[in-house]
Amino acid sequence: MTCYAGKDGALSVAGTNVAMLTSWTVTQSAETLECAFMGGPGWKEFKAGLKSWEGSCDANFTDTASAAGMTPAQIAANEVVVGTEVAVVFYPVAGGTMSFTGTAIVTSIDNNAAIGDIQTASLAFTGSGALTTDITI
Repeated sequence: MTCYAGKDGALSVAGTNVAMLTSWTVTQSAETLECAFMGGPGWKEFKAGLKSWEGSCDANFTDTASAAGMTPAQIAANEVVVGTEVAVVFYPVAGGTMSFTGTAIVTSIDNNAAIGDIQTASLAFTGSGALTTDITI
């Protein structure tokens, strides 16, 4: 069994890796539907409902004026717009073959600045449709 360092991950948004990425998260979930009834065995029973997924990422803030050494495509990946639908690919290892892939809507972008700290940007996504993965846990 192999384990992977978090520093080796990557995230592609709209076909381009996010520049200065510091973290990402992808979460899969399923609804649970209660199937209890009066006069039953006295225990709740559940059935699996619809599945969903969401993701987020954090990156150091950059723009075209301060992005020395970055390609226009890398900069463009950091210029995502709230409310747009984008293709996303979460990679546990940059350049690797393992991935979580899907289409998502950008639901929020947070820009953060604090004295004595690096300015950051955080993005949140809600999946639209299936999340495809070749990773098993």
